[in-house]
Amino acid sequence: MIQKILRLLAGLAGVVFLVLGLIFLLAPGQLTDRFAVLATGSAGFGTLRADLGGLFLGIALFSLLGATRASSRYLAVAAVFLGCIVLGRMLNLILDGRSSESIQAALLELALATLLVLTLASLRRGHANNRGFGFSIAVAIVVVAALGIAFVFQRQLGMILFKRNAERAFQNANLVANLPDGLHAGLCGSGSPLADPTRAGPCVFVIAGKRVYIVDAGEGSPRKMTLMGLQPGLIDAILLTHFHSDHIGGLGELMLQRWGGASHRDPVRVIGPQGVESVVKGFNDAYALDTKYRVAHHGEATLPPSGAGGVARAFTLVEGSDASQVVLDEDGLTITAFAVNHYPVFPAAGYRFDYGGRSVVISGDTAPSQTLAKYSRGVDVLFHEGLQTAMVSVLHDDAIGNGRPALAKITADIPSYHATPEDAARIAQQAGVRYLMFYHTIPPLPLAYLNAAFLGDAPKIFKGPITVGKDGMMLSLPAGSTAVTMRELL
Repeated sequence: MIQKILRLLAGLAGVVFLVLGLIFLLAPGQLTDRFAVLATGSAGFGTLRADLGGLFLGIALFSLLGATRASSRYLAVAAVFLGCIVLGRMLNLILDGRSSESIQAALLELALATLLVLTLASLRRGHANNRGFGFSIAVAIVVVAALGIAFVFQRQLGMILFKRNAERAFQNANLVANLPDGLHAGLCGSGSPLADPTRAGPCVFVIAGKRVYIVDAGEGSPRKMTLMGLQPGLIDAILLTHFHSDHIGGLGELMLQRWGGASHRDPVRVIGPQGVESVVKGFNDAYALDTKYRVAHHGEATLPPSGAGGVARAFTLVEGSDASQVVLDEDGLTITAFAVNHYPVFPAAGYRFDYGGRSVVISGDTAPSQTLAKYSRGVDVLFHEGLQTAMVSVLHDDAIGNGRPALAKITADIPSYHATPEDAARIAQQAGVRYLMFYHTIPPLPLAYLNAAFLGDAPKIFKGPITVGKDGMMLSLPAGSTAVTMRELL
C-alpha cells in the first residue's frame, strides 16, 4: 500500500515537471518572473526552451515511466537530475545569500527529491517490510504534510513568525548593556565606493564602557547597525576621517536614526578635521524639510526639534605634521587624532582610542603612513584599510578592454592613495600591533574564499592574527586584560 502511495506521488511530481517543461517549451515568457530569469533576445528564449524545457521534460518522462512501470531504473535517472538541482540550490544559498524565494524553492526541490528517492528505495526493497525504511516513509509523509500545511496556512504562520522575530530583534537590541567593561570595536560597514553586495560603506563603531562612538558613516551603515543590535539612539559622537562621499554617504540617515531612536534633545556631535562644519551644515540643510515633517507627524515629545541633525566640532590638522591632538576626553576614554597620507585629499585623519588600558587605532583612508605607525605603537587592534593592487589591475584591464576609459583612469589612480595589505602588515609589524583587522576592502570581496588572494603576502609579514573584516564583526577587549575575542553580530 505504501509503495502504491509513493508511486502515485512520484507520478504526480512527474505531471508537475511535465507542465513546467511544456510551458518552458511553448511559452517561456510566462515563467521568467517566477523563476527569476531574464531572457534577452532569441538566444535567451532558446536557452529557456531548450535547457530548462528539456530538463523538466526529461525529469517528467523518467518520473512518469518509473511510477507507471514500477521501474527503479527510470526513477533513478529522475532522482539524479533532481539531486543535481538540489545541489545547485544549496550552493546558491551558501555562496549567493538567502532569500525567501530561494529558500521556498530549496524546500520544494528537496521534498520532491526525497519523494523520488523513497519511491526508488521502495521499489528496490519490495513491500517495505524493513522497520527502518518504514520509519523513513513516515518521516517523508510528515515532511510533505508539513510543507503542505505551511503552504496552505502561509498567511497565519507568517504572522506568527513575524511576531517572534520582532520580539527577538528587540531582545537583541541590548548589545551595549550586555557587554563587559572595556573597549569593543567592530564594523558597521567594511566596504568601499565599489559596489559590494555583502558590505556597507566604511563605518567603525567603538564602545568604551557604555558609550558608543562611530567613525565614518558609509552608505548603508546605519541599517547594518540596527541589524547588529547596536541602537543608533545610543551614539555619543560621530567622528569623520575625511570627506570622501563613501565615508559620509550615510551621515544624514545616521543622525536621523540617532535623533528618533532616543528622542534626543541635543544634536549629535560630529567631530572631524577642518571642513566638517560645511559637511554637517549641508546634511542639516538637506534634512530640514524631513525634520519638519517628522515633528509634525510624531509630535515634539517624541522628536524634539532641538535634537535633530548634528553639530560640528572641528579640529585643525597641519599638512605634513606628525603631531597629534586629543579631540575627546571623557569618562576614562581618550580619542587622539593625527594626520594620515591620503594625498591629494587633505585633511584626512586617523584616530586612536584608549580606554581601560586597551587601545584601538582606525586608519581611515591612507597610503603607507609613518605617522600612523607612530600612533599605532603597541595598540591592541589596528583597523586598517586595504587595496590589493593585483586585483585592481584586473579591473583596470577589464575596463580598458570593455571601452570604459573613465573607470580605467580611476582604477589606475586609486592605488596611489591607498595601502596594500602588505603595506598595512608592515606598519602593524613595525608598530608592534597585536591584531590587524582590514576594512574598506578594495576591490569587493563577495566570497570569503577570495580573502587569501586579497591578503597576498601580508600573513608572511605580520606575525599576529589578521582578519579580513566583514560587516557585523566585533572585537572585544575587556578592561584590565590582554584578551582579544571575536564575535559576529550578523
